[in-house]
Amino acid sequence: MEKNILNIIEPNSVGFDYEASCRRICGTYRRDTVDRIPIISPIPWHPCDDDIDSAELGDWRNTKEFRKVARLVQEHCDLSPPYNRVDPPQVFGGQSYQRFLEAPQEYIETLQPEKVSDIRTRYTTVLHTPKGDLKWVYENDKDIFTDWDRHKPVQCVEDVEKLLSVPYKFTPPTTSEFEPFRKHRAEMKENAVGGSYVNSMVAMLCGIMSYELMLESIITKPEIIKTLADTWLDRTGEKVDFLLSQGIGPFWFFNGVERASPPMMGPRLWDELVIPYDGEIMRRIKSADPEAVIHVHCHGNTRTLLDSFVEMGANSICPTEPLPQGDVDIAEVKKTYDGKLVFRGNIEFLDMETKQPDEIEQLVRRAIEDSGKKNVILTPSSTPHEKPSDIFYANAERYIKAGLKYGKM
Repeated sequence: MEKNILNIIEPNSVGFDYEASCRRICGTYRRDTVDRIPIISPIPWHPCDDDIDSAELGDWRNTKEFRKVARLVQEHCDLSPPYNRVDPPQVFGGQSYQRFLEAPQEYIETLQPEKVSDIRTRYTTVLHTPKGDLKWVYENDKDIFTDWDRHKPVQCVEDVEKLLSVPYKFTPPTTSEFEPFRKHRAEMKENAVGGSYVNSMVAMLCGIMSYELMLESIITKPEIIKTLADTWLDRTGEKVDFLLSQGIGPFWFFNGVERASPPMMGPRLWDELVIPYDGEIMRRIKSADPEAVIHVHCHGNTRTLLDSFVEMGANSICPTEPLPQGDVDIAEVKKTYDGKLVFRGNIEFLDMETKQPDEIEQLVRRAIEDSGKKNVILTPSSTPHEKPSDIFYANAERYIKAGLKYGKM
């Protein structure tokens, strides 16, 4: 029986033009003259999702306010690469942030969920190692689209030894399972938007241990951090190399590197923990696929990191946050990095919850028009993880309409 069944997304019925959206996205990266700037959805609903009018939603989204904005999303918003009509088979482990450092799935056991309150459920995943079990525990509240870690696998040095004691072997999907993806990429030609995700090395460290323990270990046990980092590079690199050999791309989405951005870490640690690891994977991607497009998701203070992102091979960054959440002036960076980076941003979720629609329109206009429209994709810093306020829905509607109004080329 074949594993890793492909997810092929059928077009919804509300007029979303998949090919036009792909042309718009890819044309922006090529600096072509497109019809308008791309607009990324401000809500947890995507233009490729099912028709909102027929979708059954068993959570806070089942309201007329949400459905009204979702209709605008399906009619006017764009794909966020590598969100694609044809997904490739799964290669990376199913545990978020590489909680078990890509240990083979046969050593991993998912226990039955435990109801701890009327609204809260606890989930436990166990890694059986030759030196004893490790566990990852997280909880989720009803109608909230995020999780909270309660127990991470590595609590001490001995747990690192357990983690690394698991025999590692990468068993890839068969080549034939990638054929639908390759066929779709070939059909889309220069406007293909598919690809894969890469979890940052420092995001892996924070996935397997607390942030406090990671920072302490960087100072007191640097050899352990280096062993984990080098293992990440070996295992992630092997899987990325395989994906490249199967024609996966052109888009590659790197996630989680903000754990090393200022003020969390300084330049020395960035040079030690990001450039030799994330940067090496980016180098391999660009070397293997001349058409590759690398996008980096990094919250917070990113202004001093932009040169480094360019040198590592990144083509775009999000969410390009302004003060006080970040330190980026969208007009300044669009001008300074014109032809080098595409900026996805920079509308803050907090502003969507607290400002008035006219104010949101002006923020959208500035993000689009200041320093030109060639290297920007209108993007919110986040979508709601729980039921938003009434003003949010009004602002989400204005965000889309303002994007259409000021985004015309």
